[in-house]
Amino acid sequence: MTNTGEWIGVDISKRFLDVYAASAPPFRVANDADGRSALTERLRALGVRGVVLEATGGLERPVLAALIGADLPGSIVNPARVRAFAEGTGQLAKTDRIDAKVLAAYGAYMRPQPTALPSSARAKLKELLAYRAQIGEEIVARCAQLKLYQSDGLRARAQDALEALRRERRELEREIDTLVESEAELCAPFQILTSVPSIGTVVGATLLAELPELGALCRRRIAALAGLAPFPCDSGERRGYRAIRGGRSHVRKALFNAARVAIQHNPKIKAFYQRLRASGKPGKVAIVAAMRKLLTILNAMLRSATTWQAQT
Repeated sequence: MTNTGEWIGVDISKRFLDVYAASAPPFRVANDADGRSALTERLRALGVRGVVLEATGGLERPVLAALIGADLPGSIVNPARVRAFAEGTGQLAKTDRIDAKVLAAYGAYMRPQPTALPSSARAKLKELLAYRAQIGEEIVARCAQLKLYQSDGLRARAQDALEALRRERRELEREIDTLVESEAELCAPFQILTSVPSIGTVVGATLLAELPELGALCRRRIAALAGLAPFPCDSGERRGYRAIRGGRSHVRKALFNAARVAIQHNPKIKAFYQRLRASGKPGKVAIVAAMRKLLTILNAMLRSATTWQAQT
């Protein structure tokens, strides 16, 4: 990313891209291949330091791909943070054009790092995991409904539907296994992650798909990305309760499931958890600490490319 130029805000909708640059009048292009091409051509004529986009459920990916293809730095940012920034500056109105201007101001203030596009393998893995999660949610909902049916016929049909969903989930897990074993960029780190007692196929795949920075950052930064870093809440002489917040929810959920297994079957994590509980730490505090400890171990293992057996 260059150190000169201006920050550009691009508000994304299904049909249009609204663009704000301080040195040019705001403009709008269609959100299609031709419109994205026109966008990059116009941005090339400006001195661009960075282009800021909000995460919008996938609509931002083709725009980011077009920017990267044109050698323009694009950054995908959290829309909740942008909205809080706008309200903090007194900008309560919300239109596409205003949002583009707010994104440009947010970029100039926060200077976000460029976002890299995931590889095709990681993108496919992420989709498989998202679909598996949807199937899991449907299974939970149908199990709850099953208890309410009075008709034997309806219960039988509901049971058949549940079995079909469970078969679909097992098939998705087989596809995930096949994908990570067939892709060189995924296979080696996956083998390292799943060598740890309590890290199975789904948790290992989730970490690869949702936390690609694992193994490349220090333990504090990787904990913050996962939402496992305790933040202080102090004021004056008061020392508030430190709590975790933010981060990537899918990663945190996967690590919670792994930590629940680890405190029973992983010797290092089990001993660590038991020490915390013996010292009087509440169960929730101890399990979060175990999650953070597990993540720190995984981060170090990927950095040094060593398996669990090589460490013990």
